Amino acid sequence: MTSVSASTTNAEDYRIVRLDRCAVFVSMARPMSITEQDALQILHNSFELTQHRQYAVLVDVGLVNDVTPAARRVFSSARNILVAAMLGSSSMDRVLAAPYEHAVYPSEYFTDKDEALLWLRLMHDRLCQDPVKHTLSLTIDLDPFRPRPQSASSYSSN
Repeated sequence: MTSVSASTTNAEDYRIVRLDRCAVFVSMARPMSITEQDALQILHNSFELTQHRQYAVLVDVGLVNDVTPAARRVFSSARNILVAAMLGSSSMDRVLAAPYEHAVYPSEYFTDKDEALLWLRLMHDRLCQDPVKHTLSLTIDLDPFRPRPQSASSYSSN
């Protein structure tokens, strides 16, 4: 697997797409390690896309090889993020997402995109303090009353 080194990363290494008034989707363009500079740029670009509002973010960690400690500190302390859903499919993705469970904003790991979007929408509508009343209108084809499987971490606490 090829990884992008810190000295060669730029905005083309990741994609940030505005999903709604205050929601963005972040994904990597190729396998890479996220540096502090990348983290700052991703946060800046996301804030610009949402016109300087706090935002909900869906992050696909599938192509993330590593997040440096400095980048983790930047992401975990970001005051512009209202809520974050980390989307992945492997045990390594789960490991990469784990530190954000202790961020200054609610964060959770998902393996299903529809469930992640539903959770983001519900959390956004509960937490958003934008003076213009709105709700997140992400299109979701999912039964909201379907029970969600417990994560492995909830089993270990018993």
